[in-house]
Amino acid sequence: VNTADSIFTCSANQHALNDPIMESILEDEESLPFLHGTLKIHVIEAADLPDTDNCMFDISKGDWTDPFVVIYLGQTPLLKTAYLPNDLNPKWDEKFSLPVCHRAANFKVVVHDREHIGHEIVGTTFISTEELVGGEPLEGWYDIIRETTGQPEGSIHIMAQFFPIGSLDECSNYLTDCYFQPKTDNNLVLYMTADTPQLPQFDGVTEPDGSPYSTTRCWFDIYRAICNAEKFIYITGWSVYTAISLIRGEAAADYPDSNIGEMLKRKAEEGVRVCVMTWNEKSNDGGVLDGMMGTHDEETFQYFAGTDVVCTNVPRSKKSWMGLGGQFVGTMYTHHQKTVICDAEMEDGSGMRKVLAFVGGIDLTDGRYDNPEFHLFKTLFTCHAGDFYQNCTPGATAESGPREPWQDIHALVVGPSAIDIHDNFADRWWQQNPDEREALYQLNEDEFVLDAPADVSEEMGGSWHLQLFRSITSDSAVMSQERLNYLNKKYGRPLEDSIMKQYVNIIRNAKSFIYIENQYFLGSAFAWLADQEILSHHTIPIEIVEKIIRMMEEGNPFHVYITIPMYPEGDPTSTPSQEIIRWQFRTMQMMYKRLYRAITRLGLDSHPTDYLSFYCLGKREDPSEVPDDLVPPAPGTAAEIVRETLRHPIYVHSKLMVADDEYVIVGSANINQRSMGGNRDTEICIGGFQPACVHEGPGGSVPRGGVHTFRVALWSAHLGGYDAAYEDPGSAECLERVREVTSQFWELYTADEPSHSDVHMLPYPLVVSETGDLSPYDPPWDMFPDTNAPVVGAKSNLLPVKLTT
Repeated sequence: VNTADSIFTCSANQHALNDPIMESILEDEESLPFLHGTLKIHVIEAADLPDTDNCMFDISKGDWTDPFVVIYLGQTPLLKTAYLPNDLNPKWDEKFSLPVCHRAANFKVVVHDREHIGHEIVGTTFISTEELVGGEPLEGWYDIIRETTGQPEGSIHIMAQFFPIGSLDECSNYLTDCYFQPKTDNNLVLYMTADTPQLPQFDGVTEPDGSPYSTTRCWFDIYRAICNAEKFIYITGWSVYTAISLIRGEAAADYPDSNIGEMLKRKAEEGVRVCVMTWNEKSNDGGVLDGMMGTHDEETFQYFAGTDVVCTNVPRSKKSWMGLGGQFVGTMYTHHQKTVICDAEMEDGSGMRKVLAFVGGIDLTDGRYDNPEFHLFKTLFTCHAGDFYQNCTPGATAESGPREPWQDIHALVVGPSAIDIHDNFADRWWQQNPDEREALYQLNEDEFVLDAPADVSEEMGGSWHLQLFRSITSDSAVMSQERLNYLNKKYGRPLEDSIMKQYVNIIRNAKSFIYIENQYFLGSAFAWLADQEILSHHTIPIEIVEKIIRMMEEGNPFHVYITIPMYPEGDPTSTPSQEIIRWQFRTMQMMYKRLYRAITRLGLDSHPTDYLSFYCLGKREDPSEVPDDLVPPAPGTAAEIVRETLRHPIYVHSKLMVADDEYVIVGSANINQRSMGGNRDTEICIGGFQPACVHEGPGGSVPRGGVHTFRVALWSAHLGGYDAAYEDPGSAECLERVREVTSQFWELYTADEPSHSDVHMLPYPLVVSETGDLSPYDPPWDMFPDTNAPVVGAKSNLLPVKLTT
């Protein structure tokens, strides 16, 4: 690692815990009550609280305790109420509904006093989880034990009830307690990469009606949608860059007007309401870190200044005590949604309009244009001329390469659910741009068919049932008072975390397999074997573990495939990247060790990787694919090494989960606390299924609808071509074929002599032992290829933990 050793708490080879210690941790945990389901909590009121303000100092007359409540399950924080100023008998009346997958001895209620800076503990109440685990409602007044004296002073009134999985009649594909309700009669078009030509890798893949698979082309469709809009075009993005063109290659000659900046100005001049809402990256506001994230937010704002396009550059804001929390949030967190919403003509010839919406992981910015061939050098002066992007290989330039290959997933929603995506934009715009509210086009029934059904034939699987999910707070969007009962709160602020809840819901109800493709995979830190205090407590990884264990117990085959980047974007030796890698290592370590213990307990003759496998993507090329007119890379740089090895990671920026080829969720949310918590980054996802194409359950056949077609096509692109084994990922035959293809590609990817491969999927470079222990490969592959970056990562002593989780 290039960074000073003192930065890290452990070196790269100190990755494994002592086995007896690890086993002891898990044995102790497994002896505790297990709460797996939904925990509903009602924090009602408190009485006769001590005046902790005046016992220390009296800053102002009448300055009493400013109480708020934090509730823990074991050591894991679950919720925080509003703080109520100067109130010794506070009434919160706040209700929470929380997915839980925790082993814990106690349910801890802590009353805090909010100070001018920080807070202090007033007192604590402990309730045994044995009183909750049976599912009976718990209600009462509980003594508050003072932190300073150990004596009861005041009391708190709370209600709590635990609902085990299945006791709430959860529907497998709908999230019932959700701000946006599911809607029928939709169509969902799924995209892999910004542009996907009809490649030979897709030969053999079929549509639901049995016809050959026809690729979908995301930026082509966005181009056509913008061109055909007559009333409004709304765009959100982590980044929007006006210099890019949507149509590339040979087709560009037929579409010379596809520059996104010029297109939007032209449409606005025609009278279309064009509103662009970008995230205000604080490092772009001047100073030593100017433009660190490369979002172009100030460039885009200035580009549209003085034009008919209304462009606003909005920060991730938060109203907070003394403004300190707002400063932190505005600097550390982002608006991460990526949507394009516009009107389109009804196909019935009536002249009426409808709404369509694009949503997913692909920003309209530089470096995102790619296709499943992922050229490193060949397109530098053609498709990527003027759009060179490289953030992983120091020393690379537009003249020398390589470019950074970019894998992503996006979707088009047609039908009633497109209105929900429109409403998300409008609600964000109203909250964050109050002076520009009149810029929005008012939808009306004289011009629009607001519930226009999408036409999807039965042969293609029939219509889609779709539902919109978000991570967002009331600081970032106007929220309907009628729907607030579906939301939790933090410090009294409404908070939507429905993306996380739907991931959990779908995992719990999966029948055969799960495929995840995501930019990050870390979480459930409370269950890690070390570093449990790290602030990434969403339950998705531990829910996957418990799902697999339940299927083991029932004797049903089940496998989870997870594809992530080889390493986070950026220099993999950097402190932030190494810490993220470390948290992902901790997550995988926890998952595999628990699977091993379940295998042993059940007496199964199997290996942890028979149930869970991790992958990454990479590109290897042949010398003939390097143009002759490239300039030599600078000596001694990473770019020089890549010019010799002709290999490079494909950056996985996707945010996709498929369950059973029945259900798909796609959007902007990563699997980390930033995206799943609801109170950090602002996110959006669309999830859905075709009711005519559902899985029959364990032992049943895989449905053959639109989800299946897309997943098989995606795997065919990753694995170098179609294979009939990929039709059923829950089968042993499929897992064995994926292992075979990816292992063979690892041999080719790490070979001394470069050669071309259409395969891109690699086994993630960690060894999983029969006992569920994780370790790197033997040197030199204990480092990521062509780097000095340890594959197990390292914990930093410098960075705010909320930044890397």
